[in-house]
Amino acid sequence: MPTFTSTPTNQTTEPKSHDPTYSPNKKRSCRLTIPTLKKTTTKLFSGTPNNYLKGCSWSRDGLSLVTCSRDKMLRIFNIPDVGNSGTEQHPVLTLCNTNIPYDYCWNPDINHLTNTSCNLLVSTKDSPIKLIGSYDGRTIASYLAFNHVEEMMSAFSVCYFSKTKVIGGYCKHVRVFDINRPGRESVEVVVGDKAHQNNNSVVSTVAEHPTMNGVFGAGCYNSTLALYSTEISGVLMPFYGPNEGITQIKFSGDGNRLYCGSRRENEIYCFDTRYNGEVLRTFTREVETNQRIEFDIDPSDSVLVTGNTSGHVTLYDLSCDQSRGVDFKAHVDVVNGVSFHPKWN
Repeated sequence: MPTFTSTPTNQTTEPKSHDPTYSPNKKRSCRLTIPTLKKTTTKLFSGTPNNYLKGCSWSRDGLSLVTCSRDKMLRIFNIPDVGNSGTEQHPVLTLCNTNIPYDYCWNPDINHLTNTSCNLLVSTKDSPIKLIGSYDGRTIASYLAFNHVEEMMSAFSVCYFSKTKVIGGYCKHVRVFDINRPGRESVEVVVGDKAHQNNNSVVSTVAEHPTMNGVFGAGCYNSTLALYSTEISGVLMPFYGPNEGITQIKFSGDGNRLYCGSRRENEIYCFDTRYNGEVLRTFTREVETNQRIEFDIDPSDSVLVTGNTSGHVTLYDLSCDQSRGVDFKAHVDVVNGVSFHPKWN
């Protein structure tokens, strides 16, 4: 791959001095490599009128990729044969849903080589959270939530938690299910405070803290973002900055940073989870719609990639004192899904 140096798409705000990775005398190269196209699939999604992709995610072992599209289908692809770039990639499994998929999440312990934990969580409209096998598509378990008048509620976000639990994000609260006990038994954790709760207090994204047991982050469409615990009630640490509905959050590998993206807001925020949620950096991107525009961080916590509504993909070097964005045209339409392969650099 050729080395590429370009005019910065944006220059991020400088890291705070209390950041242990910051050194004013240490100069690092901010040179990134433009990715090369290895494989493409277009005919599969163009067969349905007005169809488009809504996101993608590699499994933790790097052997499968799941995509979500407007035709209400989740498609699972095996790792592509990049040496044969002229052929279309086809899914090995297609999960047809009767309603719109809201969120999905691979099992973090998945290992296709040993057939261990080969499943993913899926939440759809008017349906319970489902644990689905990634080989045969069968429903292994369902996790249900009901409101005060016994109406079933749909989870708008979902993630694995502490390996043995499932978190579902609902309106004004999350529910924690035991993954080995399907059904309606769960623990409710209230999100936010009454002063900021309204009809937009939908928990749109949840993420487990990678190093603190029982702690997770939750973001809402009313722009509130905070850390919570399954052991302690109330907000552990609030974060301030986003002005629009939050669509995605992601922790760094050590849990010291929390990244946040919002709809109709052209910045990704990087918060310090050790110093009262201070904003360490912001990264510019183009988000002009309400849809979720995904971003991702590579396993080494050194590169951030984000989609844009302009069809471009932007990469930021997180190891630089002043990261410079490298921008390239990826599609003719919105790039709303990006995902780093966990094994390939």
